[in-house]
Amino acid sequence: MSSLFSSLNVAVSGLNAQASAIGNISDNLANTETTGYKNISTSFSSLVTSSSSAANNPGGVSAAPRYENADQGNISSSSSETNLAISGDGFFVVTGSTTNTEGETEFFGTYYTRSGDFSEDAEGYLVNSSGYFLQGYTITDGIVDTSSISPIQISSLLDAPKATDTITYEANLPAGAVDYTSSSSTVDIYDSLGSTHGTEIVWETTATTNVWRATITVENGGGASNDYQAVFDVTFDTNGTISDITGVSSGYYDSTGTLVTSLGAVLTSGTGISGANANISLGATASDTGLLIFPGAGAQTMSFDLGSYLISAGVTQYSSSSSTVSVSSISQDGLGEGSYSSLNINSDGVVSINYTNGSTRKIYQVPIATFNASNNLQRESGGVYTATLASGTGNLRLAGNNGAGKISSSSLEDSTVDIATEFTTLIESQQVYSANAKIVTTVNSILTTIMQAVQ
Repeated sequence: MSSLFSSLNVAVSGLNAQASAIGNISDNLANTETTGYKNISTSFSSLVTSSSSAANNPGGVSAAPRYENADQGNISSSSSETNLAISGDGFFVVTGSTTNTEGETEFFGTYYTRSGDFSEDAEGYLVNSSGYFLQGYTITDGIVDTSSISPIQISSLLDAPKATDTITYEANLPAGAVDYTSSSSTVDIYDSLGSTHGTEIVWETTATTNVWRATITVENGGGASNDYQAVFDVTFDTNGTISDITGVSSGYYDSTGTLVTSLGAVLTSGTGISGANANISLGATASDTGLLIFPGAGAQTMSFDLGSYLISAGVTQYSSSSSTVSVSSISQDGLGEGSYSSLNINSDGVVSINYTNGSTRKIYQVPIATFNASNNLQRESGGVYTATLASGTGNLRLAGNNGAGKISSSSLEDSTVDIATEFTTLIESQQVYSANAKIVTTVNSILTTIMQAVQ
């Protein structure tokens, strides 16, 4: 009789075990479209009451979930730059939030997730659909601070102007030219307030062979309505490369072209060795006077870069089919004020803001957390995990380093659930469940027969 009751208990344990398995299958199928969801399978273990060579007392079965947190899902493209996916090992580090009595956002807890459907909220934070905020290292002046992480907030919506430091000029002056003055080559430069000032250079031959005189004029470079002007001579060797630069004069000129203030010879890099920079310091003289003074913006100097000494680069003097100065390029490195244009996140997790003035500023780097036993992480609602003793502590790595995966922007990681596999497993579980139910009905029939025999 006891074995019958044991059989009944075993059958019930089988029903419970298969019910757990079907529950896991239901969870998987419900999350087929959940971003970053990881499939849960079921592990069965036999229970033994007593067992020997002579007899075996039925023990039953237990079921436990088997988590597959480390499985890689397919990466699908997305139209949002802030949607992120990890290709390889690791998790995004996120935090939860609450609103205090003053209506301010307060953050709490450290969680890990593969659900990278992040977007900007009203305060500029990157938050996923479950309400968890992405965290990262701050970047200041190109330096990544890996000492701590904080919620990523896109707040630098304006880019300050950058005053021009260097004008780069490349041209060929026609060898053999006599009594020649070139037309002007122009470029707009920026002062510290982001205002532009037209700057032009004009070349003319001198009475000395292989020596050219250059005049550079900077609009409003003398303060108020005065222009700044610098004059210098450039000597070329017999190979057509720059061998010497000599300052002649500099000063402030009014709108009629009349000299208002003489500043002295403009500062040059003089006679240089092969490969040394050949340049003129606009707004500087040997006596450290003569700064460029733009209205409202204050004093400024800038380098006018002509290439290198004794090297065929920058400004040269070669024979040419053209009898005029041939300008290859003239550019400068200043910027006006810029407003937010777009956000970019690269495979290393570097978050950069692109501005309308053409500049880019790196503001954060997204780290990847790796675990020695990620399948032992504790699952929480919202597709996040917390660390446990069994999983170990999360190790923060830069994406693509020390085993951490790479980050793909404009991408999302699909659920690892395979519907065909789940339905197959469901059919198997249903059959096993029915078989265990049959045991219950069979034992019940036997017990009924015994009771009738007693009567």
